[in-house]
Amino acid sequence: MKILLVEDDRDYRALLYGLLHSWGHDMLAVSDALHAVALLDENNNGIDLVLLDLNLPRLGGDQIMKTYANWTKCHARFIIMSGCFNPDLYKDHPKVVGCLNKPISTEALKKMVEKAGESPAEAEGSVKP
Repeated sequence: MKILLVEDDRDYRALLYGLLHSWGHDMLAVSDALHAVALLDENNNGIDLVLLDLNLPRLGGDQIMKTYANWTKCHARFIIMSGCFNPDLYKDHPKVVGCLNKPISTEALKKMVEKAGESPAEAEGSVKP
């Protein structure tokens, strides 16, 4: 699966990137939402999943979720991650697989990424945390 990691903390981004890459995923990583939008705008660049931090410089992850994630040409699914937010805000969003609170446990991340790799019909029976 091709994953776009959007995280402004360099150390945390490197940690998550390495972990996800070690699980066999093709990875892209950017430090802000403007770069993420540029990548998603170009026919998704083959991106299947976006791990999106909400608290980002310049353009926040919440702004992406309100605007860009509803693009009909955006086929990527999203996992929201943040240190402080209300996960209920995104529980009914059609492109959100789930939400993870930071610090993220390896087990929770792995389960969420596996869920994201399922077809929407397979994942429909799953409950979003």
